[in-house]
Amino acid sequence: MTVRKNILAGWVAHLLTMIIGFFMMPYILGTVGEAQYGAWVFINAIAGYSTMIYSGFGATICRYVADSCSRKEWGKLNTIVSTIQTVYFGTASLVILFTSCCAWYAPMLQNWGTLPLGEIQGSILIVGGTIGLGMIASVYGGVLIGTQRLDVIRGIEMGMGILRLILTLVCLHERFGLITLALIFFVVTVVEHGISAYFAYRQVPSLSIAPWKAEYETLKECFGFSAFNAISLFAEYLIFFTDTVVIGIVLGPLAVVPYQIGLRIAQMIRAPIAQIGDVILPKAGELHARNAKLELGQLTAKAMGLAFLLSAGFLIGAYYFGNLLIHTWIGKEYTESYLVLVLLIASQLISLPMVVARNALVGTGRVRRQALIDLSEAALNLVLSLILIRYWGIIGVAWGTVIPLIGIELFVLLPYAMRQLEISPSTLWQEVLAPQIPAHVALIVFCEVASGYVPATGWIPLITVTLGGGAVLIAVRGLMELLRSRSTPNPVPGAASEALAG
Repeated sequence: MTVRKNILAGWVAHLLTMIIGFFMMPYILGTVGEAQYGAWVFINAIAGYSTMIYSGFGATICRYVADSCSRKEWGKLNTIVSTIQTVYFGTASLVILFTSCCAWYAPMLQNWGTLPLGEIQGSILIVGGTIGLGMIASVYGGVLIGTQRLDVIRGIEMGMGILRLILTLVCLHERFGLITLALIFFVVTVVEHGISAYFAYRQVPSLSIAPWKAEYETLKECFGFSAFNAISLFAEYLIFFTDTVVIGIVLGPLAVVPYQIGLRIAQMIRAPIAQIGDVILPKAGELHARNAKLELGQLTAKAMGLAFLLSAGFLIGAYYFGNLLIHTWIGKEYTESYLVLVLLIASQLISLPMVVARNALVGTGRVRRQALIDLSEAALNLVLSLILIRYWGIIGVAWGTVIPLIGIELFVLLPYAMRQLEISPSTLWQEVLAPQIPAHVALIVFCEVASGYVPATGWIPLITVTLGGGAVLIAVRGLMELLRSRSTPNPVPGAASEALAG
């Protein structure tokens, strides 16, 4: 599979997932109520911290599988995957222990309201067990990603989205709502990883995973790479889960709901663009194995440009029509949710292109420096969120995410990534920034005109302006690319252009 085909497969899967998510969130909220839904989000945020003990091996397995496949070293591949899965058996035990402690201490948190404590504790235990099981079986998905079969991964995700929707519609009721949501999570996880295992063995017929194939020397080699990647993972979880946990502890689970609405939309927007980085990681591993530095830099710059084009386009759309989206989706206005949405998407203008650069660095084995940068960003995020929530509530928490993300990634991580990937300032301007500006200006003009005719709510006007804005963005960007190609005589296609266009 080429880079472009893998990206398109990811976007198709995300489109279906987003449509399902747009239906499910208001349905769940209306079925179980704000109190139970806020508690469910809070429980998942707390349990999510337990996955930090993946110890960074998730990216490690993708990187080393990609390297082994490019060299056709199948015995080494089996040793690596077996070693990492053996580690996961241990970390899964720690996950279950951690969530068991959370369930034990749950009654000490006084903000549960009238929710039954037994149901809360049972939900935490089920979620913890599910995360542990998924951790052990995640090596099969790592094999598929490492062999650049993200089309298979995305197909499985689409199927699981449909299964989750069906189970939610059939099984979810207000009574025992938390337990039901936890059990649906468990069933979908089991089915998802079972299918992933089946396709992993089909993709690599010589794949053989067993504890006795694990090797201490391989563990040392992987751990040397994973240790710093684990720091990045730890920082990522602090950034993405800190907001919800801080709000739940300081203001109570009910206050999580308006923040979660803005956050959920921002995550839906982030996911398809971040998938560009997911595709770049194994491709970077392959190019690094072939010592194709120039091609890797060109590919990374082109992918960063695509991420910048889309993230800025979504920011413009959210600024003009965010309230329309929230009102249409949830059924009533959430002013704070709109402000949270705009702030979080504004931060993605920087963070999403840097996701591409991050994954390119991981694919080449460079994780030490960016891990320390990520950790400093996460620590600053936590400190600012705890301070600003006292003054501005959930809006302060959003600012606590935005300020360190923009400051550190723009002025620290970006210069480092440019040096390591050999991306010059002129390349950054010519490939990442300049080609996207005319399309963004055209989109602003379109939104300015359309906003005068769009009502306050309604799916038809929302879909219309979304399609119209997307058409303007793509048409202008395509026109600029056409003019650019005509002004460049006798272009010589490289691996970067072939990978994105093949």
